[in-house]
Amino acid sequence: MDCELNNTLHFTIDNTEAKLLGRVPCVIQLPFQDYLDSEFKDRSIYNIALAEFGGDWATNLLEKMDPDVIIGAGIEGLVNNNEIESRGYTSINGDMLSNEAFSEFKDPKGRFDIFSCIPLVMVIDKTQANGRKIPEKFSDVLSEEYIKSVVYPDDGHMLDGIIMTYIYKEYGDDGLISFKNNVITGAHPSQMIKPGGLEKKPFIMLMPWVFARLKAMQPNMELVWPKDGAPILPIVVTSKNNASAKKITEVLFRKEVGDIFRNNGFFPSAANAVDNKLLGKLRFIGWDYIYRSDLLEIITHCKKIIEG
Repeated sequence: MDCELNNTLHFTIDNTEAKLLGRVPCVIQLPFQDYLDSEFKDRSIYNIALAEFGGDWATNLLEKMDPDVIIGAGIEGLVNNNEIESRGYTSINGDMLSNEAFSEFKDPKGRFDIFSCIPLVMVIDKTQANGRKIPEKFSDVLSEEYIKSVVYPDDGHMLDGIIMTYIYKEYGDDGLISFKNNVITGAHPSQMIKPGGLEKKPFIMLMPWVFARLKAMQPNMELVWPKDGAPILPIVVTSKNNASAKKITEVLFRKEVGDIFRNNGFFPSAANAVDNKLLGKLRFIGWDYIYRSDLLEIITHCKKIIEG
């Protein structure tokens, strides 16, 4: 599941005139592009590549592009971007993204819709229990019972930032310090799912659902969906209010696309008719928090505590 080469799938990354700009997780990139090919019959309509993160990714793209529809997982560089507001991006055909699993996650500003998401769950190595109870909630990973027992997904983007901001929102610096005390290391999920891929065996592995289900197939492993909800990294969409955007979103928001995200990547879809087959509820940090002007500073602060 190494995705380093997927930036050039279908060679659309140089389409600066594209009406659809998408930066999506690698595991669904190819089937998503195949679907777009079948519907639009014109590859120049879209610019799809591997998800980008950080504060400047959207700004850098919008300097040379003016798409009608934008999809992205790097919310920290997209949601508070001044160009989004100044160019009039908003929610178009959002009623097609009203799946019950996402019913409480509507943007009060009406600017974005959650298109899909990456849920974070736990995998437990029962051979490492040593008499300790299996955690039930995401907040349990802060317990002193699990000192030096946790590995989190460190894949160079926002998943680790999202974990930390969820903790920071609820528990502040004390929560981050507790989490740091419980962490053995960070590791890429592809490393975690390999038998013997980690030098030290953790009791608790935090990882995206798509990787967790694979790890849980191994002996003595158990997938735990947090009872307080699986924290999500949202994949959001925003559009201009014009005929082109309406036509594109009518295609994007269909069940067929939702099924691609759900079935190929285990990324639950907000499309209305998709059966996400969730093992529990999803947990969203909230638009009020994402819209905070200091979100990037919060992420930086959290990382300093965890990694410092």
